[in-house]
Amino acid sequence: MYKNIMLVLTLMLLGRAMTLVFVHRAGAGDVGDPAQAWLMPLLGDAVIGITALFLAYLIWKRRGLWVWTAIIVWNCLAIWGVLSAYIIHLTNPWPEFFMLQAFGASMFFVASAMHLVIIILPCRQSAIAHFLVRGAVAR
Repeated sequence: MYKNIMLVLTLMLLGRAMTLVFVHRAGAGDVGDPAQAWLMPLLGDAVIGITALFLAYLIWKRRGLWVWTAIIVWNCLAIWGVLSAYIIHLTNPWPEFFMLQAFGASMFFVASAMHLVIIILPCRQSAIAHFLVRGAVAR
């Protein structure tokens, strides 16, 4: 069950790749464009979103310490990226971004919570047995 939850959350976080659409507009200065300060958070979101497909594949098909480590590291970096975007939001607001219009600043914390759940789940005993113990059968 933990594996399915991790997989679904990871696939949901694939949506962070949509920021690729806005990267070219960062600092352009037109109405509705993000400030230049948004460039790095947008690129970070894009990288996290694109690599979510690879991580989902690892969760679904692979085992081993390297897979377990990739899950933890990817999500830690993703939380760092989300919280850095929140700081940019506080200092250089981008009110025209449709996600901020729909969800407000809570979107940063919801994404962080989703990543945190994906960090916690592989630390459960059954997940450790699945990913780290050779020949173990997941419960």
